[in-house]
Amino acid sequence: MQGAEFGHRGEDCTFETLMKQFGLARDIALRAIAEIVHDIDLKDGKFGRPEAAGIKALLAGLAEGARDDRRLLRGAEAVFDGLYANLASGRALDMRNRGNATRRRK
Repeated sequence: MQGAEFGHRGEDCTFETLMKQFGLARDIALRAIAEIVHDIDLKDGKFGRPEAAGIKALLAGLAEGARDDRRLLRGAEAVFDGLYANLASGRALDMRNRGNATRRRK
């Protein structure tokens, strides 16, 4: 949005801009979410986050089924809260490492 205080800056999506502006870049889970949001928003594959396609599909489904913006916001909050909890716990990394180990054995 032109003239907005926050938005895309350089190669960053709005989420990345907000993280930098508010000093949140030290949070590993938020950084991972920023990479996912970047890949969804800018469609440049910069981070190659495998979660991006699934999150994009979830959000598209929420948008199609939401009757109003409040419902959409509540649904998106639940998606990102759950994603944050998973990423902050380290389980996402464990799952990724197991997947890589399985692929290497084949």
